[in-house]
Amino acid sequence: MQQARRHNPYPLTWEIPLGVACLVVLTLALGVHLGNGLAQLAAGHGWVWPAPADLFTSLPTVLTNTGVDAQAMIVAVEAVLAGALLGASAAAWGRWGPSRLKGMASPAQAEQVLGVGRLRQVAAIVRPDLHPRRSLIGGRR
Repeated sequence: MQQARRHNPYPLTWEIPLGVACLVVLTLALGVHLGNGLAQLAAGHGWVWPAPADLFTSLPTVLTNTGVDAQAMIVAVEAVLAGALLGASAAAWGRWGPSRLKGMASPAQAEQVLGVGRLRQVAAIVRPDLHPRRSLIGGRR
């Protein structure tokens, strides 16, 4: 209903999907190295992390030359990161996606307009029979 009333003059372009794809690829690559580092640390070999220049080029080596325990740790870390990406995607879709509610008041704004304080402030207007106005001299009008 709201989408029919509003027109977005800006077409969908390639920048946002490319940025999201780069973020996903970077997160998955970092997850492989994080899982490998945690597996090496748990095995007592110390923390292992590649040089920044070797972040993507070392992925095949890490994935093929690690043991079963390290691969299990990599899969566990990737599952946690994938869940975090899905949660962030759902939150972003609800906040900025096409199905978001447009024009909704915040709870503080709704309280300001519809709250008890506002009702007491305008009580003489809403129910003049219960809250008669007093004149400045002291008598009733």
